[in-house]
Amino acid sequence: MVRNMPATLVWGKEFQLKNVTNPSRERQQEVVGVDGGTEFLGWSSVEEVKSLAERHGVDREAWPVYPDCEIEGDVPLEDAQKRSAALRIALEGIDSRVVEEDYWLRFILRLLRDGNSFFIMV
Repeated sequence: MVRNMPATLVWGKEFQLKNVTNPSRERQQEVVGVDGGTEFLGWSSVEEVKSLAERHGVDREAWPVYPDCEIEGDVPLEDAQKRSAALRIALEGIDSRVVEEDYWLRFILRLLRDGNSFFIMV
C-alpha cells in the first residue's frame, strides 16, 4: 500500500447495506454504521497504529483492515464484527498511557469500548 493513500474507517453498533448510485451512474452497495460514522485517515496512519499495537502484543492480523476492498459492499461485515470484538479485548491489554498518547489508537479503543464495530478499507 502507498503510504499517503487515503483509507476509510466505518464504524457503528452494527452495519447496514444501502443501495446507492455512484457518480458514473452504476449501482453499488454502501455500508452505513448504525449510530456510527465514517472517518478518513491516511494509510500510513493505519500502518502506524497497527505497528504500535503490535509492539504491545497485538497481532497485526487481528485488525478489521481490508486493503483489497475498494467498494464498501465487498467488505466481509461479519468478519469485521468478529475482529472488532476480539481486537477490543486485545487492545485492553495495552498500557493506558500508550493508548492516550496515540490519537488513532485512543479513537479506535473508545469506539470499541462503546460497543461499536469498525472496519478500515482503501
